[in-house]
Amino acid sequence: MTFYSFSPEVRIRCAADYKSVFDGALFKVHQPHFLFLAKCTEQPKSRLGIVVAKKKVRRAHERNRIKRIARESFRLHQQELDLLDIVVMPKVGIEAIPNVELHKQLQFAWQKLQRLVKKHHKIAISPPQN
Repeated sequence: MTFYSFSPEVRIRCAADYKSVFDGALFKVHQPHFLFLAKCTEQPKSRLGIVVAKKKVRRAHERNRIKRIARESFRLHQQELDLLDIVVMPKVGIEAIPNVELHKQLQFAWQKLQRLVKKHHKIAISPPQN
């Protein structure tokens, strides 16, 4: 049995790390209710940061629900991801979406992000054609 955790070393915690992802995002994944920004990292594990603005989600319990679901989804998919720093940002209207739909959107987003990373690595590794 594999143990999946969400320990402090898989969290983006300081403002400088968030800024580096916002400024240098190589990968962007759009879902109907989420936006993922990601960049490669030198850390030993992929890390997750979640930004839920009060402008986007008014009520605190809804912001907490969204963060909880995003953390859980990352926890379950972190073994499949390359070494990335990822910031998840919800879009307006997310508070009306049920948990099951949020889980589906997050699962599709992780898969799409992984495809983008693999495509990027293929392009970076392949020699230039003359």
